[in-house]
Amino acid sequence: MFLDEALIEAFSQRGGLSPDVISRAKHESGQSAFAFASVLIKSGKITRDVAGMVLGDRVHKAYMNLEKTLFQEDVVNLLSKKMAQRLQVIPIYKLGDYVTLAMTDPEDLEALTELNQQLGDIDVLLTLPDELETAISVHYQNDEEMDALFRTIDLDILQKLSEERKGDQLAVVKLADAMILLALKERASDIHLEPKADLYMVRFRVDGVLLNRLELNKDIARALVSRYKIMSELDISERRKPQDGRIKFSTSIKQIDIRVSTFPSIHGETVVMRLLGSLFGGIDLDLDKQDISPHVLAPLKSALARPNGMVLVTGPTGSGKSTTLYGALNLIESPEIKIITIEDPVEYEVVQFTQCQVNLKAGRTFPIVMRAALRQDPDVILVGEIRDAETAAIASEAALTGHLVLSTLHANSALHGVTRLLDMGIEPYVIGPSLAGILAQRLVRRLCDKCCYRYEPETEDLSMHFHWSEEMALPDLFKADGCSNCSGTGFRGRVGIHEFMRVNQPMRNLIIEQADFAEIAQQAIENGYKEMRYDGFGKALQGLTTLDEVIRVTALD
Repeated sequence: MFLDEALIEAFSQRGGLSPDVISRAKHESGQSAFAFASVLIKSGKITRDVAGMVLGDRVHKAYMNLEKTLFQEDVVNLLSKKMAQRLQVIPIYKLGDYVTLAMTDPEDLEALTELNQQLGDIDVLLTLPDELETAISVHYQNDEEMDALFRTIDLDILQKLSEERKGDQLAVVKLADAMILLALKERASDIHLEPKADLYMVRFRVDGVLLNRLELNKDIARALVSRYKIMSELDISERRKPQDGRIKFSTSIKQIDIRVSTFPSIHGETVVMRLLGSLFGGIDLDLDKQDISPHVLAPLKSALARPNGMVLVTGPTGSGKSTTLYGALNLIESPEIKIITIEDPVEYEVVQFTQCQVNLKAGRTFPIVMRAALRQDPDVILVGEIRDAETAAIASEAALTGHLVLSTLHANSALHGVTRLLDMGIEPYVIGPSLAGILAQRLVRRLCDKCCYRYEPETEDLSMHFHWSEEMALPDLFKADGCSNCSGTGFRGRVGIHEFMRVNQPMRNLIIEQADFAEIAQQAIENGYKEMRYDGFGKALQGLTTLDEVIRVTALD
C-alpha cells in the first residue's frame, strides 16, 4: 500500500502525531504505508488497532487484529500454507456460508478471484503484514516444528535446572522459561506454584485436573516467583498483598498470553499462571462438531431458531460455555440480522458482530450497556453473564420484546436455572414467557485413543449411579493405562456432556403458576429432558470417556 499525503494526514489526526514524529517515520519507512505504520507502532506513537483502522479506512475494509481473534483450524486448512503465503492471506473462520479472510492487500483482484474460486463466498478483512506472517507460521505449523520446540524440555531437565546454584540468576531465567514450555508441552491450562512449610509444590492443571509435577526448595522457588513477577511487571518487593499481571511469552512458533495472579499465604507467595494462548489450534464454532448429543442438539437448535426468547447456558468456570455460545452465534449469523455481544472480557473478536467489553471503572456495566444495546436495533444479543437481578430483568424484558438473548448463568443444572432466576427476584410471569431453553454442560476428560481398551464393568458400579439391575446385560466400557501420548494419565483433551431443558407452553404454564421443583422436573422429562449423567454414560459407552470421569464431574449422590 502506497503512502501518500492523505494517508499521512489520517495517521496524524487519528494518532495526534506531531510534524516531527511524522517526518521521522517517513524517513525510516520510505513510501510503504505498512512500513510507516510499523515505525509508529514500534515507537509507541500509535496502537496497532489505530494503525489498522486507518489503513482499513483507506481500502474500505474492516481491520482484524490477528493476535486477538479466534481461528477455526478446519477453515484455516481450506488453503494450503503455500497458497496462503503466495496470496498473503489466511482464512480465519466461517459464519454461515461465508469464509472470513484476512489479507494485507484486499484490493488484489487476481487474488480475490482465485480465492472465490477456491472458497466460494468470502468476507475480506485487512490485517498487517507482521500479524499475517505470525498467523501463517502458527496455524500452519507442522509436527517437526512442534518437536523442535519441545525436544530440549522435559521434567528431568526442569528438575536439573531447579537444582543449580540458587544465586545463579541465569539458571532462574532458564528455569522460568522451561517451566512454561513444559506446561505448554503437556497442554496445561494453568501453572500453580504453591508454598508449603519447607518446599514449593509445582502443579499443572491438565484437562481440568491438577497434577503434581515438581518440588522446589524454597530458595530457588522464591527466586522463580520474583522472576515471574518481573516478567509480569509486578512489584517484587510487595509480598503482603495480592497482585495481578500479564506475561507475553514468545516461543519460536507463537506468542502466549499468560495471566499471573499472586496471593499471600502463611508459607509464602502462591503464584497461579493461566496460559491463555495455545500451541495446539483454535476452537470449532460448528455446533455439530462440539460433541453435543442429538437428543440435546435438536431442541437446542430449535430454541436458537426462534426470533425471540432467552437461551441460557449454565456450568462452572472453564466448562466451555463461551465456545458453546459462539457456536450458537455461528449457527444464527446471517447478513440479514444484527448481533451485539456484551462481554467481560471480549473472548474472541468476530468482525460480523458488534462487540462491547464492559468496564466497571468507566461505569460501563452489564445493565448500562444492555440498555444502550437495545437502542441499536439488534436482532440477537449475547450477554457474557447474568450476574445480578438487574441484568436478568433487562435480559428477560429484551427476550419479551422481540430479541433473541443468549447468556450464561450460575446454576447446578438446567432445571435449577429457573430456580436461580426466581432467587434473583425475576417474576414468574416474566420468566415463563421469556425463556426458550436452558443448556447445562460440564467437561470430562477424553480417553487417550492410543492406550484405551474395553472392559466389562461390575454390576454394582452401574447400579450405584444408574438404574441398573442384575438381570440387565453389562455393556462394554473403556479405560486406559496411560502412555507417552497422554503423559501417563490415560486422558488427552476433554469432551462435553450436556442436558437441555426445553421450555414449551406446558412448562411455561408451570413456571408462571410457581409449580414446585418436582412438577417442573416431571414436565421436563415429558419434554425429552435427560440428566447430564446419562449423556455422560452414553459417551462412556462410545469410548470417549470413563464411567469414573462422568461420576466425578456430575457429582452424583
